[in-house]
Amino acid sequence: MSMTAHSQRGVALLTILLLVVSITVVAGAMLASQKIAIRRSGLLFDQDQLLQDINAGQQLAVTMIRADDKLNDTDSEHDIWAQPIPPYSLGTHSIGIEVRDEASRFNINNLYQNGAVDTAALAVFQRLLTQLNVEPDIAIAVLDYQDPDGEVHEDGGNESTVYAEQLNATGSKALPNQPFLSIDQLQEVQGITAEVLTTLRPYVTAAPYYLPINVNTASPVVLAALMDGATSEQMQGLIDMRSKQALTSIDAVWQLPALSNIDEAKRKELTPLLAVDSQAFMALITATDTASMGANASQARQRFATVLIRKTAIDDNETANNSNSNNSNPNNNANPSNAGNDKKPKDVKVVTQRLWAFRPNF
Repeated sequence: MSMTAHSQRGVALLTILLLVVSITVVAGAMLASQKIAIRRSGLLFDQDQLLQDINAGQQLAVTMIRADDKLNDTDSEHDIWAQPIPPYSLGTHSIGIEVRDEASRFNINNLYQNGAVDTAALAVFQRLLTQLNVEPDIAIAVLDYQDPDGEVHEDGGNESTVYAEQLNATGSKALPNQPFLSIDQLQEVQGITAEVLTTLRPYVTAAPYYLPINVNTASPVVLAALMDGATSEQMQGLIDMRSKQALTSIDAVWQLPALSNIDEAKRKELTPLLAVDSQAFMALITATDTASMGANASQARQRFATVLIRKTAIDDNETANNSNSNNSNPNNNANPSNAGNDKKPKDVKVVTQRLWAFRPNF
């Protein structure tokens, strides 16, 4: 009996020991799971905070461009948006904003607008490629990539045959036949390698609408593409002019010795391609969790966004409606402060936003 009782006590102790071990393992697993859940929640909160920072930076960029538009009718290196902007602190987070004028570049979507090829834009793009020592026929391939027909421009060949190897990434033989969404898509165009894209990137953009070149911010290389035989060195006179004061009209461009020989017909053809202000800005927003920096700044949690901001004149009908609405107000009598102020308001809004886990080329 005593042996049996002793054995039973041993079994009971072993059972209790197993229960304690099981409870310990389960409690440890629950604790580890809870720690993971807390960590995940913290990371999600931080990511959500960074996204809110991105949106705040986006609104700051829009507000800055709106404020600058009220000061003048041009966009140049003298403007508010073109100056370095110090990081803006929000508690343990900071927001960095960089703005560039997309109209300082050639918009590849200008090649095909309103159901037709823009021959003047095509010629400028071909000359730009020549300036950059890139094969000018690439301009035709870029045009065919976006125009809706199935024939090679001015050749008549079948696009699907000529560009059978063009879309290597997807294996498709059909061209998108739609505007470019980003410059990175140029890698899908026949003849454009990674090296060629690197060469083109500082001089081209892919705004989803017609975008004239801003002569106040365009590089000498882009300006030299306005006519055959011009060089970036010959554009230095224009660069010197605008560094002192923004050009207020396109007429000043034709006064340059390098461009003074352009006849009236050619000027009329090129004028729609040029402007003294911008209709598109690209903002790079950097949101940083400064609390995560510690001793190593490279380990800070960051999110990036590129934001395309459009600035266009408000439709005349909308302006007239607003004016009529104001005039109908009996308290809104003639205001001396508005006398002679016929500056048309501009609509400034975000067109696209693209989030990045790393800092993009900018």
